[in-house]
Amino acid sequence: MNQAMRVYERDLRNQQRKIRRRREVRRIFILAGIAIVLALAFAFSYHAFLSNANTELGDISYKYYTSIQIAPGDTLWSLADKYADKAHYSSQNQYIAEVMSINHLTGQEIYSGNYLILPYYSSEYVK
Repeated sequence: MNQAMRVYERDLRNQQRKIRRRREVRRIFILAGIAIVLALAFAFSYHAFLSNANTELGDISYKYYTSIQIAPGDTLWSLADKYADKAHYSSQNQYIAEVMSINHLTGQEIYSGNYLILPYYSSEYVK
């Protein structure tokens, strides 16, 4: 009977170990799931805090293009003075480079009577 009791106790301990292992594995999976959810929540909230979204409607501007006829005495520099928006172009050179690219100019020479396409910005939306 002593032998049977030892076998029973050993089987009972083995069953208890299996139950503890299952609980530990279940606990590990639950903790891993919680960690993943928290990491994702942190990543999304961190991105939301770093967002530079602008909600003020007054700061919206639209880019348009206009075609002008070059008048006598006009230069790319004088046109840049008139049409280049300092909020969108860091310098006149940047604006002139864009105008040259749009119009396929190889040099800065422009001639009276010819037409140029010029970019400009406006806060008004035109359909």
